[in-house]
Amino acid sequence: MDANSLINSYFSLRGGFPIPRPRKYADAVVKSFSVEREVYTRLRAMLAAQGKSISEEVNALLKRRLAEFDGVEASAQGSENYEALKSQHLKLVEEVNRLTKPLEKDGVYESLMGFAYELGLDLTDLHNVEEIATKILENWRGQLDQNIQPSHIHLFITLLEKGKQKKDIERKLTEIRLKAAPTENVCY
Repeated sequence: MDANSLINSYFSLRGGFPIPRPRKYADAVVKSFSVEREVYTRLRAMLAAQGKSISEEVNALLKRRLAEFDGVEASAQGSENYEALKSQHLKLVEEVNRLTKPLEKDGVYESLMGFAYELGLDLTDLHNVEEIATKILENWRGQLDQNIQPSHIHLFITLLEKGKQKKDIERKLTEIRLKAAPTENVCY
C-alpha cells in the first residue's frame, strides 16, 4: 500500500478529510480567546438575525478601538456604522416584504392591520408593538374572521417586530444623512 492510499484510508475511517473553514478576510489571523458562554451565545444569535458573524463584529470592535487609540475622528468610525445600518435596513426591507406576502396571499393582511390599528398600534414609529402584540394574542379569536389562523397571528406579530426594527434604522439613517447633508443652498 502506497503512502497516499494509507492516508486516504486513515481519513476515511475517521469520517473523511477535515475541510478547512473559509476565511472571512483574505489576510486573516486566526486567534482564539475566551468569553462567557452566555455572552457568546446571545451575541451570535443577535448577529445572525442581522446577517453578521462574530468575526465581523470582533473585527469592527477592534477597528473602533484602534481608531480610538490613534485619535481618529468619530466620523471615520461613523462611516462604518453607516454602512452597517444600510445593510441592516436592506435586509429588513426584504424580510418585511417576505413576511407580508403570505398574509396578503391568504387575504388576511388588511384585517390584521386594521385590528392592530384599532387596538392602538402607532403606525408612525411602531413604538408600542410589544403592547399591541399582547393585545392581539389575547383578543384575536373573538374579533377577527374564521379564516385567520394562529400561524397568521404569529407571522403578523413577527412582521410588526421587524417593521419596528426597520423604522428604528430608518430614523437613524435619516439622522446620519441629514447631518452629512451640506447646509448651504448652492445654485448651479
